[in-house]
Amino acid sequence: MYGQSSGYVPPFDLMKLQEKGSLFLTRTNGLPYMKYWPEYMENFQKWVANNSISIKIDHVYPLKDVAKAHSRVEDRNSIGRILLKP
Repeated sequence: MYGQSSGYVPPFDLMKLQEKGSLFLTRTNGLPYMKYWPEYMENFQKWVANNSISIKIDHVYPLKDVAKAHSRVEDRNSIGRILLKP
């Protein structure tokens, strides 16, 4: 489950996973990784500077159009990042 953007996950019969083979369900918790955050950010900045990764920017809105930006996200009409520019 990543983000649970669709809301609450209804009860699920875990035996269904066993019946279908080697399937499993997991729920991650990011808190144990927080101690590594400075290292992650340092690596991320290097990757961006070296063009090792690219970041898709879907749309840039002026700050006065924050409602439009929120609507785009809420309506799931974006692919990539939405930026607000002061």
